[in-house]
Amino acid sequence: MLAGLCLLCMTAIKANAADDIKSKVKGEWEITIPDAPSGYQTYVLTAKEKDKNIVIDIKGGDINVKEQKFTEKDGKLSANLYVGEYVKVVIWEDKGVIKGLATTSMGELVCNFKKPEKKAK
Repeated sequence: MLAGLCLLCMTAIKANAADDIKSKVKGEWEITIPDAPSGYQTYVLTAKEKDKNIVIDIKGGDINVKEQKFTEKDGKLSANLYVGEYVKVVIWEDKGVIKGLATTSMGELVCNFKKPEKKAK
């Protein structure tokens, strides 16, 4: 019975962790990819929940991705995006900071996430 209770607790914790990454990534982000080629280093990412999934829009350079579904596994969000080539994108949280990694034909590129500064009215 104790083992069953422990399993139930671990499942609840894992379910909450999945909700955490989804809720933490929602909203608008400025993305910089310092090692990407010129013209492909700055993007705006908007994440929202749709049908219990995270969908993401990405704009920047000549890239305009709309409502790309990201799947959650082990506290990370991931998707394969077609942006002239297939790129695997993984997003996670580490010590309160949202981080990302894009795996491309050029190798792995670190994606830096930053909330846009609110403009004074």
